[in-house]
Amino acid sequence: MANQDSYTDTAMKMSYVFPWLWKVESRRLLWLLGLTFALIVTFQYVELPYSISSLFSSTKMPVSRNSTSLIGDRKHHNDNLTPAMVPSFSQNNATLVDDSDKEAAFQPSLPTSNSSPVKENATATAPVASVEAPAALPGLKPSPVKDNATVNVASAKVPAALPGLNQSPLKQNATLPTTSKVHDKNSTKEDVGDASPVVRFVPDIKENAKTTDSGVMSIYEMSKQLRRNRISHNRLAKVYVYKEGDKPIMHTPRLGGIYSSEGWFMKLIESNNKYVTKDATKAHLFYLPFSSQMLEETLYVKNSHSHRNLIKYLKDYIDFISIKYPFWNRTSGADHFLAACHDWAPSETRKHFSKTIRALCNSDVKEGFVFGKDTSLPETYVRDPKKPLSNIGGKSASKRPTLAFFAGQPDHGYVRPILLSYWGNNKDPDLKIFGKLPRSKGNKNYLQFMKRSKYCICAKGYEVNSPRVVEAIFYDCVPVIISDNFVPPFFEALNWESFAVFVLEKDIPNLKKILMSISERRYKQLQMRVKRVQKHFLWHVKPEKYDMFHMILHSVWFNRVFQISV
Repeated sequence: MANQDSYTDTAMKMSYVFPWLWKVESRRLLWLLGLTFALIVTFQYVELPYSISSLFSSTKMPVSRNSTSLIGDRKHHNDNLTPAMVPSFSQNNATLVDDSDKEAAFQPSLPTSNSSPVKENATATAPVASVEAPAALPGLKPSPVKDNATVNVASAKVPAALPGLNQSPLKQNATLPTTSKVHDKNSTKEDVGDASPVVRFVPDIKENAKTTDSGVMSIYEMSKQLRRNRISHNRLAKVYVYKEGDKPIMHTPRLGGIYSSEGWFMKLIESNNKYVTKDATKAHLFYLPFSSQMLEETLYVKNSHSHRNLIKYLKDYIDFISIKYPFWNRTSGADHFLAACHDWAPSETRKHFSKTIRALCNSDVKEGFVFGKDTSLPETYVRDPKKPLSNIGGKSASKRPTLAFFAGQPDHGYVRPILLSYWGNNKDPDLKIFGKLPRSKGNKNYLQFMKRSKYCICAKGYEVNSPRVVEAIFYDCVPVIISDNFVPPFFEALNWESFAVFVLEKDIPNLKKILMSISERRYKQLQMRVKRVQKHFLWHVKPEKYDMFHMILHSVWFNRVFQISV
Protein backbone atom coordinates (compact mmCIF):
# COMPACT_ATOMS: atom_id res chain seq x y z
CA MET A 1 0.00 0.00 0.00
CA ALA A 2 2.89 2.30 0.83
CA ASN A 3 4.45 1.55 -2.54
CA GLN A 4 1.23 2.45 -4.30
CA ASP A 5 1.06 5.80 -2.48
CA SER A 6 4.65 6.53 -3.39
CA TYR A 7 3.95 5.79 -7.06
CA THR A 8 0.87 8.05 -6.98
CA ASP A 9 2.93 10.84 -5.41
CA THR A 10 5.58 10.58 -8.11
CA ALA A 11 3.00 10.61 -10.87
CA MET A 12 1.39 13.76 -9.48
CA LYS A 13 4.77 15.51 -9.29
CA MET A 14 5.59 14.54 -12.91
CA SER A 15 2.26 15.94 -14.09
CA TYR A 16 3.48 19.38 -12.93
CA VAL A 17 7.03 19.00 -14.28
CA PHE A 18 6.21 17.88 -17.90
CA PRO A 19 4.26 20.97 -18.93
CA TRP A 20 7.11 23.16 -17.68
CA LEU A 21 9.69 21.06 -19.51
CA TRP A 22 7.55 21.17 -22.67
CA LYS A 23 7.43 24.96 -22.54
CA VAL A 24 11.20 25.20 -22.04
CA GLU A 25 12.02 22.75 -24.84
CA SER A 26 9.51 24.37 -27.20
CA ARG A 27 11.18 27.74 -26.66
CA ARG A 28 14.59 26.21 -27.29
CA LEU A 29 13.34 24.51 -30.46
CA LEU A 30 11.82 27.75 -31.74
CA TRP A 31 15.05 29.63 -31.01
CA LEU A 32 17.03 26.93 -32.82
CA LEU A 33 14.73 27.05 -35.85
CA GLY A 34 14.85 30.84 -35.90
CA LEU A 35 18.64 30.86 -35.69
CA THR A 36 18.91 28.30 -38.46
CA PHE A 37 16.57 30.30 -40.68
CA ALA A 38 18.54 33.48 -40.02
CA LEU A 39 21.79 31.73 -40.98
CA ILE A 40 20.25 30.44 -44.19
CA VAL A 41 18.94 33.87 -45.13
CA THR A 42 22.29 35.46 -44.35
CA PHE A 43 24.12 32.86 -46.43
CA GLN A 44 21.78 33.34 -49.38
CA TYR A 45 22.12 37.11 -49.14
CA VAL A 46 25.91 36.85 -49.31
CA GLU A 47 26.32 33.98 -51.76
CA LEU A 48 23.25 34.12 -53.99
CA PRO A 49 24.50 36.95 -56.27
CA TYR A 50 27.63 34.94 -56.99
CA SER A 51 25.62 31.81 -57.62
CA ILE A 52 23.35 33.61 -60.04
CA SER A 53 26.34 35.24 -61.68
CA SER A 54 27.97 31.87 -62.24
CA LEU A 55 24.81 30.58 -63.91
CA PHE A 56 24.71 33.41 -66.42
CA SER A 57 28.41 34.12 -66.91
CA SER A 58 28.78 32.23 -70.18
CA THR A 59 30.00 35.46 -71.67
CA LYS A 60 33.25 35.51 -69.76
CA MET A 61 36.36 33.72 -70.89
CA PRO A 62 38.92 33.45 -68.11
CA VAL A 63 42.47 32.85 -69.27
CA SER A 64 43.86 29.59 -68.00
CA ARG A 65 46.28 30.21 -65.15
CA ASN A 66 48.74 27.85 -66.69
CA SER A 67 48.69 29.76 -69.96
CA THR A 68 50.80 32.57 -68.55
CA SER A 69 53.56 30.32 -67.31
CA LEU A 70 56.52 30.42 -69.66
CA ILE A 71 58.64 27.92 -67.74
CA GLY A 72 57.17 24.95 -65.97
CA ASP A 73 56.90 21.26 -65.43
CA ARG A 74 56.41 19.50 -68.76
CA LYS A 75 54.22 16.81 -67.22
CA HIS A 76 51.32 19.31 -67.04
CA HIS A 77 51.41 20.75 -70.51
CA ASN A 78 49.27 18.28 -72.40
CA ASP A 79 47.04 16.91 -69.65
CA ASN A 80 44.10 19.22 -70.24
CA LEU A 81 44.61 20.46 -73.79
CA THR A 82 42.43 19.51 -76.69
CA PRO A 83 44.37 17.30 -79.11
CA ALA A 84 43.33 19.36 -82.14
CA MET A 85 46.40 21.58 -82.23
CA VAL A 86 50.04 21.51 -81.31
CA PRO A 87 51.29 23.50 -78.30
CA SER A 88 53.45 26.52 -78.71
CA PHE A 89 56.55 26.98 -76.58
CA SER A 90 58.39 29.89 -75.09
CA GLN A 91 61.62 31.05 -76.62
CA ASN A 92 63.54 29.96 -73.56
CA ASN A 93 65.91 27.03 -73.90
CA ALA A 94 64.09 23.76 -74.18
CA THR A 95 65.15 20.14 -74.40
CA LEU A 96 64.33 18.76 -77.81
CA VAL A 97 62.61 15.44 -77.98
CA ASP A 98 63.17 13.29 -81.03
CA ASP A 99 59.69 12.72 -82.35
CA SER A 100 60.61 11.55 -85.82
CA ASP A 101 58.56 8.41 -85.27
CA LYS A 102 55.53 10.36 -84.09
CA GLU A 103 52.72 12.01 -85.96
CA ALA A 104 53.62 15.15 -87.91
CA ALA A 105 53.84 18.08 -85.56
CA PHE A 106 52.45 20.52 -88.08
CA GLN A 107 49.18 19.02 -89.21
CA PRO A 108 46.28 21.40 -89.87
CA SER A 109 42.67 20.41 -90.47
CA LEU A 110 39.99 21.64 -92.85
CA PRO A 111 36.30 22.00 -91.97
CA THR A 112 33.73 20.85 -94.43
CA SER A 113 30.30 21.92 -93.23
CA ASN A 114 28.60 25.21 -94.05
CA SER A 115 27.83 27.85 -91.48
CA SER A 116 24.74 29.89 -90.84
CA PRO A 117 25.68 33.58 -90.59
CA VAL A 118 24.55 35.72 -87.71
CA LYS A 119 22.49 38.81 -88.31
CA GLU A 120 24.10 41.79 -89.94
CA ASN A 121 25.70 44.37 -87.69
CA ALA A 122 25.74 41.94 -84.79
CA THR A 123 28.05 43.50 -82.25
CA ALA A 124 26.68 42.09 -79.01
CA THR A 125 28.67 39.79 -76.79
CA ALA A 126 28.04 36.19 -77.77
CA PRO A 127 28.61 32.92 -75.91
CA VAL A 128 31.48 30.73 -76.99
CA ALA A 129 29.17 28.15 -78.47
CA SER A 130 28.10 30.58 -81.16
CA VAL A 131 31.56 31.75 -82.17
CA GLU A 132 33.87 29.35 -83.90
CA ALA A 133 37.52 30.05 -84.47
CA PRO A 134 39.61 29.23 -87.50
CA ALA A 135 41.10 25.91 -88.33
CA ALA A 136 43.58 24.12 -86.12
CA LEU A 137 47.09 24.46 -87.47
CA PRO A 138 50.64 23.50 -86.76
CA GLY A 139 52.47 24.99 -83.88
CA LEU A 140 49.26 25.77 -82.01
CA LYS A 141 47.30 24.13 -79.26
CA PRO A 142 44.50 25.82 -77.34
CA SER A 143 44.07 25.69 -73.61
CA PRO A 144 40.79 24.13 -72.49
CA VAL A 145 37.85 26.51 -72.71
CA LYS A 146 35.88 26.60 -69.48
CA ASP A 147 32.10 26.49 -69.33
CA ASN A 148 31.83 30.15 -68.47
CA ALA A 149 33.41 32.00 -71.36
CA THR A 150 32.82 34.95 -73.68
CA VAL A 151 34.09 36.35 -76.88
CA ASN A 152 32.97 39.59 -78.49
CA VAL A 153 32.58 38.92 -82.16
CA ALA A 154 33.01 41.53 -84.82
CA SER A 155 30.06 42.95 -86.64
CA ALA A 156 28.66 41.49 -89.83
CA LYS A 157 28.36 37.80 -90.48
CA VAL A 158 30.46 35.59 -88.29
CA PRO A 159 30.37 31.95 -89.33
CA ALA A 160 32.19 29.24 -87.59
CA ALA A 161 35.43 29.28 -89.44
CA LEU A 162 37.36 28.87 -92.55
CA PRO A 163 39.13 26.81 -95.08
CA GLY A 164 39.73 24.37 -93.00
CA LEU A 165 41.92 21.70 -92.28
CA ASN A 166 40.47 18.54 -90.08
CA GLN A 167 43.49 16.78 -88.68
CA SER A 168 44.05 13.60 -86.79
CA PRO A 169 44.92 14.55 -83.21
CA LEU A 170 48.45 14.41 -81.94
CA LYS A 171 49.48 11.72 -79.54
CA GLN A 172 49.14 12.51 -75.86
CA ASN A 173 52.18 14.23 -74.34
CA ALA A 174 53.79 14.84 -77.73
CA THR A 175 56.29 17.69 -77.40
CA LEU A 176 57.81 20.20 -79.76
CA PRO A 177 61.19 21.86 -79.47
CA THR A 178 62.17 25.44 -79.73
CA THR A 179 65.44 27.11 -80.49
CA SER A 180 67.53 28.68 -77.79
CA LYS A 181 67.34 32.42 -77.16
CA VAL A 182 69.39 33.44 -80.11
CA HIS A 183 69.97 36.93 -78.77
CA ASP A 184 71.75 35.63 -75.68
CA LYS A 185 75.34 36.48 -76.53
CA ASN A 186 76.79 34.41 -73.70
CA SER A 187 74.72 31.32 -74.30
CA THR A 188 76.83 28.19 -74.72
CA LYS A 189 74.48 25.61 -73.29
CA GLU A 190 72.78 22.98 -75.38
CA ASP A 191 69.36 21.49 -74.75
CA VAL A 192 68.87 23.21 -71.40
CA GLY A 193 65.77 22.50 -69.35
CA ASP A 194 62.16 21.94 -70.32
CA ALA A 195 59.60 24.42 -71.52
CA SER A 196 55.90 24.43 -70.85
CA PRO A 197 53.53 25.39 -73.66
CA VAL A 198 52.54 28.96 -74.32
CA VAL A 199 48.94 29.33 -75.44
CA ARG A 200 48.86 32.03 -78.06
CA PHE A 201 46.27 34.74 -78.45
CA VAL A 202 45.27 37.58 -80.69
CA PRO A 203 45.04 40.85 -78.74
CA ASP A 204 42.50 43.62 -79.06
CA ILE A 205 43.26 45.60 -82.18
CA LYS A 206 45.44 48.65 -81.63
CA GLU A 207 46.81 51.08 -84.15
CA ASN A 208 50.43 50.51 -83.20
CA ALA A 209 51.85 47.39 -81.62
CA LYS A 210 53.83 48.08 -78.46
CA THR A 211 57.55 47.51 -78.74
CA THR A 212 60.21 47.16 -76.09
CA ASP A 213 62.34 50.05 -74.86
CA SER A 214 64.92 49.21 -77.51
CA GLY A 215 62.30 49.77 -80.23
CA VAL A 216 62.53 46.14 -81.30
CA MET A 217 59.63 43.70 -81.13
CA SER A 218 61.25 40.27 -80.86
CA ILE A 219 59.69 36.98 -81.89
CA TYR A 220 59.36 36.26 -78.16
CA GLU A 221 57.29 39.40 -77.62
CA MET A 222 55.11 38.51 -80.59
CA SER A 223 54.45 35.09 -79.07
CA LYS A 224 53.49 36.68 -75.76
CA GLN A 225 50.98 38.91 -77.53
CA LEU A 226 49.36 35.85 -79.06
CA ARG A 227 48.84 34.05 -75.73
CA ARG A 228 45.10 33.55 -75.26
CA ASN A 229 42.58 30.79 -75.46
CA ARG A 230 41.63 29.43 -78.83
CA ILE A 231 38.32 27.88 -79.78
CA SER A 232 38.02 24.94 -82.18
CA HIS A 233 35.60 25.00 -85.08
CA ASN A 234 34.16 22.90 -87.85
CA ARG A 235 32.49 25.35 -90.20
CA LEU A 236 33.31 26.95 -93.54
CA ALA A 237 33.46 30.64 -94.43
CA LYS A 238 32.41 32.01 -97.80
CA VAL A 239 34.21 34.71 -99.77
CA TYR A 240 32.75 37.15 -102.27
CA VAL A 241 35.14 38.47 -104.92
CA TYR A 242 34.26 41.88 -106.35
CA LYS A 243 34.00 41.80 -110.14
CA GLU A 244 34.42 45.55 -110.52
CA GLY A 245 37.73 47.13 -111.42
CA ASP A 246 39.66 47.55 -114.66
CA LYS A 247 42.74 45.65 -115.72
CA PRO A 248 45.69 45.66 -115.36
CA ILE A 249 45.52 46.92 -111.76
CA MET A 250 42.51 44.76 -110.99
CA HIS A 251 42.09 41.08 -111.85
CA THR A 252 45.58 40.76 -113.40
CA PRO A 253 47.66 38.21 -111.50
CA ARG A 254 51.42 38.29 -112.05
CA LEU A 255 52.64 34.73 -111.36
CA GLY A 256 56.42 35.18 -111.51
CA GLY A 257 59.00 37.16 -109.56
CA ILE A 258 59.32 38.14 -105.90
CA TYR A 259 55.80 39.60 -105.64
CA SER A 260 54.11 36.51 -107.07
CA SER A 261 52.25 35.64 -103.85
CA GLU A 262 49.58 38.26 -104.48
CA GLY A 263 49.21 37.10 -108.09
CA TRP A 264 48.91 33.40 -107.27
CA PHE A 265 46.35 34.09 -104.57
CA MET A 266 44.31 36.29 -106.90
CA LYS A 267 44.37 33.66 -109.64
CA LEU A 268 43.30 30.84 -107.31
CA ILE A 269 40.61 32.72 -105.37
CA GLU A 270 38.95 34.09 -108.50
CA SER A 271 38.60 30.58 -109.95
CA ASN A 272 37.61 28.85 -106.71
CA ASN A 273 34.17 27.32 -106.21
CA LYS A 274 34.58 25.83 -102.74
CA TYR A 275 35.17 28.99 -100.74
CA VAL A 276 33.84 31.62 -103.14
CA THR A 277 30.17 32.52 -103.41
CA LYS A 278 28.53 34.48 -106.23
CA ASP A 279 25.83 35.67 -103.84
CA ALA A 280 27.32 38.56 -101.89
CA THR A 281 24.57 38.38 -99.27
CA LYS A 282 25.86 34.94 -98.23
CA ALA A 283 29.48 36.01 -97.90
CA HIS A 284 31.43 36.28 -94.66
CA LEU A 285 34.51 37.85 -96.25
CA PHE A 286 34.96 40.17 -99.23
CA TYR A 287 38.12 40.10 -101.35
CA LEU A 288 39.46 43.25 -103.01
CA PRO A 289 41.17 41.92 -106.17
CA PHE A 290 43.89 44.46 -106.82
CA SER A 291 47.60 43.91 -107.42
CA SER A 292 49.96 46.23 -105.56
CA GLN A 293 52.67 45.38 -108.09
CA MET A 294 50.50 46.31 -111.08
CA LEU A 295 49.33 49.45 -109.26
CA GLU A 296 52.94 50.61 -108.98
CA GLU A 297 53.88 49.63 -112.54
CA THR A 298 50.79 51.33 -114.02
CA LEU A 299 50.43 54.58 -112.06
CA TYR A 300 53.71 55.48 -110.36
CA VAL A 301 55.46 58.43 -111.94
CA LYS A 302 59.15 57.55 -112.05
CA ASN A 303 61.37 59.57 -109.71
CA SER A 304 58.35 61.47 -108.37
CA HIS A 305 58.73 59.94 -104.90
CA SER A 306 54.99 60.34 -104.48
CA HIS A 307 52.31 57.68 -104.00
CA ARG A 308 49.38 60.07 -103.88
CA ASN A 309 47.90 59.04 -107.21
CA LEU A 310 48.17 55.35 -106.23
CA ILE A 311 46.40 56.00 -102.95
CA LYS A 312 43.71 58.06 -104.72
CA TYR A 313 43.07 55.23 -107.17
CA LEU A 314 42.42 52.80 -104.31
CA LYS A 315 40.19 55.31 -102.52
CA ASP A 316 38.15 55.84 -105.67
CA TYR A 317 37.70 52.09 -105.98
CA ILE A 318 36.47 51.82 -102.38
CA ASP A 319 34.09 54.75 -102.91
CA PHE A 320 32.70 53.02 -105.98
CA ILE A 321 31.97 49.65 -104.39
CA SER A 322 30.64 51.29 -101.20
CA ILE A 323 28.02 53.12 -103.29
CA LYS A 324 27.12 50.10 -105.38
CA TYR A 325 27.05 47.61 -102.47
CA PRO A 326 26.05 47.91 -98.77
CA PHE A 327 28.78 45.62 -97.44
CA TRP A 328 31.74 47.98 -97.04
CA ASN A 329 29.76 50.63 -95.15
CA ARG A 330 28.22 47.98 -92.91
CA THR A 331 31.54 47.29 -91.18
CA SER A 332 33.81 50.08 -92.50
CA GLY A 333 35.60 47.34 -94.40
CA ALA A 334 36.33 45.10 -91.39
CA ASP A 335 35.06 42.00 -93.21
CA HIS A 336 37.05 42.86 -96.36
CA PHE A 337 40.59 41.76 -97.10
CA LEU A 338 43.37 42.21 -99.63
CA ALA A 339 46.62 40.43 -100.49
CA ALA A 340 49.48 42.75 -101.43
CA CYS A 341 53.19 41.94 -101.64
CA HIS A 342 54.80 45.15 -102.90
CA ASP A 343 56.92 47.07 -100.40
CA TRP A 344 54.68 50.13 -100.71
CA ALA A 345 51.43 48.31 -99.92
CA PRO A 346 51.37 49.10 -96.17
CA SER A 347 51.63 52.86 -96.70
CA GLU A 348 49.26 52.88 -99.69
CA THR A 349 46.51 51.08 -97.76
CA ARG A 350 47.06 52.43 -94.24
CA LYS A 351 44.52 55.26 -94.27
CA HIS A 352 41.56 54.11 -96.34
CA PHE A 353 41.87 50.44 -95.34
CA SER A 354 42.40 51.03 -91.63
CA LYS A 355 39.91 48.32 -90.59
CA THR A 356 40.46 46.00 -93.54
CA ILE A 357 42.41 42.78 -93.04
CA ARG A 358 45.58 43.20 -95.08
CA ALA A 359 47.71 40.21 -96.05
CA LEU A 360 51.07 41.96 -96.49
CA CYS A 361 54.53 40.67 -97.38
CA ASN A 362 55.97 43.80 -95.77
CA SER A 363 54.85 42.84 -92.27
CA ASP A 364 56.75 45.32 -90.13
CA VAL A 365 55.02 46.09 -86.83
CA LYS A 366 56.80 49.47 -86.70
CA GLU A 367 55.81 50.53 -90.21
CA GLY A 368 52.04 50.21 -90.39
CA PHE A 369 51.44 46.47 -90.04
CA VAL A 370 48.69 46.11 -87.41
CA PHE A 371 49.48 43.06 -85.34
CA GLY A 372 46.32 41.05 -84.64
CA LYS A 373 44.37 42.49 -87.59
CA ASP A 374 46.70 42.20 -90.57
CA THR A 375 48.33 38.93 -91.55
CA SER A 376 51.79 38.22 -92.93
CA LEU A 377 51.82 37.12 -96.57
CA PRO A 378 54.78 34.89 -97.57
CA GLU A 379 57.05 36.45 -100.17
CA THR A 380 57.63 33.73 -102.73
CA TYR A 381 60.12 34.04 -105.58
CA VAL A 382 58.56 31.98 -108.37
CA ARG A 383 61.14 31.65 -111.17
CA ASP A 384 59.02 29.50 -113.48
CA PRO A 385 55.23 30.08 -113.18
CA LYS A 386 54.62 26.90 -115.18
CA LYS A 387 56.60 24.86 -112.68
CA PRO A 388 56.29 26.61 -109.31
CA LEU A 389 57.46 23.49 -107.45
CA SER A 390 60.61 22.79 -109.47
CA ASN A 391 63.89 22.03 -107.64
CA ILE A 392 62.24 21.77 -104.22
CA GLY A 393 64.19 19.83 -101.60
CA GLY A 394 67.84 19.54 -100.66
CA LYS A 395 70.53 17.42 -99.07
CA SER A 396 69.96 15.47 -95.88
CA ALA A 397 71.15 16.93 -92.58
CA SER A 398 74.36 14.86 -92.62
CA LYS A 399 75.32 16.01 -96.13
CA ARG A 400 75.38 19.75 -95.57
CA PRO A 401 79.03 20.80 -95.12
CA THR A 402 78.38 24.57 -95.04
CA LEU A 403 77.30 26.01 -91.69
CA ALA A 404 75.47 29.05 -93.11
CA PHE A 405 74.91 30.78 -96.44
CA PHE A 406 73.77 34.17 -97.68
CA ALA A 407 73.93 35.98 -101.00
CA GLY A 408 72.10 39.15 -102.00
CA GLN A 409 72.35 42.78 -103.03
CA PRO A 410 74.80 44.29 -100.52
CA ASP A 411 73.42 47.83 -100.79
CA HIS A 412 69.79 46.96 -99.92
CA GLY A 413 69.14 48.41 -96.49
CA TYR A 414 71.47 48.77 -93.52
CA VAL A 415 71.62 45.17 -92.24
CA ARG A 416 73.39 43.53 -95.17
CA PRO A 417 76.43 45.86 -95.11
CA ILE A 418 76.87 45.01 -91.42
CA LEU A 419 76.54 41.28 -92.16
CA LEU A 420 79.09 41.48 -94.97
CA SER A 421 81.51 43.58 -92.94
CA TYR A 422 81.69 40.92 -90.22
CA TRP A 423 81.36 37.72 -92.22
CA GLY A 424 81.68 38.50 -95.95
CA ASN A 425 84.50 37.76 -98.38
CA ASN A 426 85.16 34.31 -96.91
CA LYS A 427 86.39 35.70 -93.57
CA ASP A 428 85.26 32.46 -91.98
CA PRO A 429 85.30 29.24 -94.05
CA ASP A 430 82.20 27.94 -92.26
CA LEU A 431 80.11 30.93 -93.27
CA LYS A 432 79.53 31.50 -96.98
CA ILE A 433 78.39 35.13 -96.93
CA PHE A 434 78.41 36.90 -100.28
CA GLY A 435 77.08 39.95 -102.03
CA LYS A 436 75.41 39.21 -105.34
CA LEU A 437 76.59 35.90 -106.82
CA PRO A 438 77.71 35.72 -110.46
CA ARG A 439 74.90 34.82 -112.85
CA SER A 440 74.49 31.17 -113.70
CA LYS A 441 71.94 29.27 -115.75
CA GLY A 442 68.87 28.60 -113.64
CA ASN A 443 70.60 30.33 -110.72
CA LYS A 444 72.27 27.00 -109.94
CA ASN A 445 75.05 28.38 -107.75
CA TYR A 446 72.57 30.08 -105.44
CA LEU A 447 70.28 27.06 -105.22
CA GLN A 448 73.14 24.62 -104.64
CA PHE A 449 74.45 26.69 -101.74
CA MET A 450 71.00 26.66 -100.13
CA LYS A 451 70.63 22.93 -100.65
CA ARG A 452 74.06 22.18 -99.12
CA SER A 453 73.97 24.57 -96.14
CA LYS A 454 72.64 23.82 -92.68
CA TYR A 455 71.39 27.36 -92.10
CA CYS A 456 70.24 29.93 -94.64
CA ILE A 457 70.61 33.55 -93.57
CA CYS A 458 67.49 35.62 -94.26
CA ALA A 459 68.72 39.17 -93.76
CA LYS A 460 66.32 42.04 -94.38
CA GLY A 461 66.83 44.36 -97.32
CA TYR A 462 65.07 47.70 -97.66
CA GLU A 463 62.12 46.16 -95.82
CA VAL A 464 61.74 43.46 -93.18
CA ASN A 465 60.52 40.80 -95.61
CA SER A 466 62.67 38.63 -97.84
CA PRO A 467 61.91 35.81 -100.30
CA ARG A 468 64.81 33.89 -98.70
CA VAL A 469 62.57 32.87 -95.79
CA VAL A 470 60.37 30.75 -98.04
CA GLU A 471 63.30 29.75 -100.27
CA ALA A 472 65.12 28.30 -97.26
CA ILE A 473 62.04 26.20 -96.46
CA PHE A 474 61.83 25.09 -100.11
CA TYR A 475 65.36 23.69 -99.96
CA ASP A 476 65.18 22.08 -96.49
CA CYS A 477 67.50 24.73 -95.04
CA VAL A 478 66.85 26.07 -91.53
CA PRO A 479 65.99 29.80 -91.84
CA VAL A 480 68.03 32.22 -89.74
CA ILE A 481 65.95 35.39 -89.73
CA ILE A 482 67.84 38.64 -89.11
CA SER A 483 65.08 41.24 -89.30
CA ASP A 484 63.81 43.04 -86.23
CA ASN A 485 60.03 43.55 -85.94
CA PHE A 486 59.29 41.09 -88.77
CA VAL A 487 56.10 39.08 -88.28
CA PRO A 488 56.69 35.68 -89.95
CA PRO A 489 54.07 34.30 -92.36
CA PHE A 490 51.15 32.44 -90.78
CA PHE A 491 52.34 33.46 -87.33
CA GLU A 492 48.77 32.95 -86.09
CA ALA A 493 49.22 29.23 -86.64
CA LEU A 494 52.84 28.14 -86.97
CA ASN A 495 55.29 27.91 -84.09
CA TRP A 496 58.23 29.46 -85.92
CA GLU A 497 60.56 29.04 -82.98
CA SER A 498 60.43 25.28 -83.48
CA PHE A 499 61.86 25.30 -87.01
CA ALA A 500 63.68 28.63 -87.44
CA VAL A 501 66.33 30.67 -85.66
CA PHE A 502 65.84 34.37 -84.91
CA VAL A 503 68.89 36.59 -84.48
CA LEU A 504 68.52 40.23 -83.48
CA GLU A 505 70.21 42.69 -85.80
CA LYS A 506 72.48 43.85 -82.98
CA ASP A 507 73.74 40.27 -82.55
CA ILE A 508 75.21 39.91 -86.05
CA PRO A 509 78.78 39.97 -84.61
CA ASN A 510 77.87 36.85 -82.61
CA LEU A 511 76.24 35.03 -85.53
CA LYS A 512 78.66 32.10 -85.66
CA LYS A 513 78.69 31.70 -81.88
CA ILE A 514 74.89 31.54 -81.85
CA LEU A 515 74.76 28.92 -84.60
CA MET A 516 77.57 26.84 -83.13
CA SER A 517 75.78 26.79 -79.75
CA ILE A 518 72.94 24.81 -81.35
CA SER A 519 73.69 21.12 -80.93
CA GLU A 520 73.70 18.72 -83.86
CA ARG A 521 70.71 16.97 -82.39
CA ARG A 522 68.81 20.23 -82.13
CA TYR A 523 69.73 21.17 -85.69
CA LYS A 524 68.43 17.86 -87.05
CA GLN A 525 65.11 18.42 -85.36
CA LEU A 526 64.89 21.97 -86.70
CA GLN A 527 65.51 20.68 -90.22
CA MET A 528 62.99 17.87 -89.75
CA ARG A 529 60.35 20.44 -88.89
CA VAL A 530 61.33 22.61 -91.86
CA LYS A 531 60.45 19.64 -94.06
CA ARG A 532 57.15 19.23 -92.24
CA VAL A 533 56.02 22.83 -92.70
CA GLN A 534 57.17 22.94 -96.31
CA LYS A 535 53.72 21.90 -97.58
CA HIS A 536 52.24 25.10 -96.16
CA PHE A 537 54.44 27.24 -98.44
CA LEU A 538 53.73 25.64 -101.80
CA TRP A 539 51.65 26.96 -104.68
CA HIS A 540 49.66 24.41 -106.68
CA VAL A 541 47.83 25.08 -109.94
CA LYS A 542 44.91 23.37 -108.24
CA PRO A 543 44.95 24.13 -104.47
CA GLU A 544 45.69 21.21 -102.18
CA LYS A 545 45.00 20.77 -98.49
CA TYR A 546 47.28 22.72 -96.17
CA ASP A 547 49.04 24.59 -99.01
CA MET A 548 49.76 28.31 -99.32
CA PHE A 549 46.32 29.20 -100.69
CA HIS A 550 44.52 27.54 -97.77
CA MET A 551 46.95 28.97 -95.22
CA ILE A 552 46.37 32.53 -96.42
CA LEU A 553 42.61 32.10 -96.22
CA HIS A 554 42.98 30.56 -92.77
CA SER A 555 45.07 33.45 -91.46
CA VAL A 556 42.66 36.03 -92.88
CA TRP A 557 39.66 34.32 -91.33
CA PHE A 558 41.47 33.76 -88.04
CA ASN A 559 42.16 37.47 -87.67
CA ARG A 560 38.61 38.33 -88.70
CA VAL A 561 37.13 36.15 -85.95
CA PHE A 562 39.45 37.54 -83.29
CA GLN A 563 39.04 41.23 -84.10
CA ILE A 564 37.39 41.71 -80.72
CA SER A 565 37.34 45.50 -80.72
CA VAL A 566 35.88 45.94 -84.22
